[in-house]
Amino acid sequence: MPASVPENQRPSTIPALLADVVGRRGDADAVATVAETIDYHELDRRSAQLARAFVAAGAGKGTRMALLAPDGIIWITAFLASLRIGALLTCVSTLATPKELAHMLRNSDVHFLLASRRFLNHDYGEKLEAALPGLTGSTPRNLQLADAPYLRHIWMDNPGGLSWCSAIDDLLALAVKPSAPDAEFLAAIEAQVSPADEAVIVYTSGSTSLPKAVVHTQWNVTRHPPELAKLFLVREGDRMLPMLPAFWLGGMAMAMQVLSQGATLVYPASPDLEIVLDTILTCNVNRLNGWGDGLVRLRKLASDRGVDVDTIVGLGPFRDANGALILPHLQSNMLGMSETFAPHSAEPINVRLPDDKPGASGRTVNGYERRIVDPDTGAEVSAGEVGELQLRSGALMNGFYGKRRCEVFTPDGFYPTGDLVRIDEDGYLTFVARRNDMIKTRAANVSRLEVEAALRELPGVASCVVTGLPDAEFGQVVAAAVVPADGTEPDAEMLRTMLRDSISSYKVPRRFVFVREEDIPRTTTGKLKLDQLKDLFD
Repeated sequence: MPASVPENQRPSTIPALLADVVGRRGDADAVATVAETIDYHELDRRSAQLARAFVAAGAGKGTRMALLAPDGIIWITAFLASLRIGALLTCVSTLATPKELAHMLRNSDVHFLLASRRFLNHDYGEKLEAALPGLTGSTPRNLQLADAPYLRHIWMDNPGGLSWCSAIDDLLALAVKPSAPDAEFLAAIEAQVSPADEAVIVYTSGSTSLPKAVVHTQWNVTRHPPELAKLFLVREGDRMLPMLPAFWLGGMAMAMQVLSQGATLVYPASPDLEIVLDTILTCNVNRLNGWGDGLVRLRKLASDRGVDVDTIVGLGPFRDANGALILPHLQSNMLGMSETFAPHSAEPINVRLPDDKPGASGRTVNGYERRIVDPDTGAEVSAGEVGELQLRSGALMNGFYGKRRCEVFTPDGFYPTGDLVRIDEDGYLTFVARRNDMIKTRAANVSRLEVEAALRELPGVASCVVTGLPDAEFGQVVAAAVVPADGTEPDAEMLRTMLRDSISSYKVPRRFVFVREEDIPRTTTGKLKLDQLKDLFD
């Protein structure tokens, strides 16, 4: 959307955004893979067909839906189709364990689930049966599951051998029946979709042992990404490959940046770096969005194969508008979270930070209000002083699904982020530390309490504490200090193997140390000394 368009005329719902970009860029490639590429006209047609099929199946505004699939044409099509009819879509991680799947489907009251059958070494038919034992023996029209009481229908691309599942082709067939909703009826439905309607639920590790459900509106999904596109310099004609999956907010935000500009989303068939690089070369990628150790390894692989990494923005080091290299400490360390629909404080990727602001994230993005308070008293602190960041307005989430606003926000509507930061007199924010129990590893948030809860369920573990340790490649790595149960001698690899059955692989500790209970640093009142946990691993 051109910046010259007045504020009140910019698309604020998915139906409006899609209509706008199809009108501007209909013949341009929308989503590309090695196997298939579709333009915006075709993306509009496919998502409209699926949207009409959803309506024929009984879905509408506010219907709780879920999507479990890898990045690609199917994911983008289902995402847009769900939001075109005003449904509330839960984006499920392809890394989720059966326990995590059960929590997400139950917690977000999912009514309809659209899923891929397989991805990498995952069989989601098997995972769903493990997550919801009542599925076994059920039929597609007779789902009554105590573990997910609102779930009524599941569609998969390959339902073979699953009595409880229908085929996605059968769902799409509903859209072509004589009694099916037609294009005019879909347009009437889309006209009722409001910017304030809740649109997506994204699960992210929280301060408890279970992931929390972040809810964003149609306005957030459509209006924040074009502002982020200005920071990432996403433009028409770009062919962007996001390395972060779309079920996480970072990947979703990048996907919406690309679509809002009428550029091209490019998705590899697998996160394997050889396949990613082959996709980059085959699909003529000129932009990459990635970070952490994965980006470092991909850059080396590309260089080893003779690729000029400077020709692909994001693969090579960032440069300013004059082409000069921007040293890492003078590049914006964009700060955001799932609750803010990606960055809330940042500078454009081609802007060099002032010399006196090394490591800063930057100034506020898209109307976010920021204040820094003393974490103990709640009083605002002076410019340059460290305190907890609180946010309001902008693209801030509606809340956590199932939680009252008073449990999430301050009385005047600010969200306490748990980030300890400082903001100088020029408005540049610099991140200092996390106040709570979050670990940031490979661009993903991990709750140490969630990992501790999973560890305590394992045989041989009497007690444990989990922390994040600094790491040059990962940012932080998850580390666990374990007190073995009497008479047992657990080892690290055994614990990792068992943990993979209950938590996603990226949450499994990379480092273990076995200690006595008295070795764990605590205050005289028994409170854990979080700042001293790292000493256990030295």
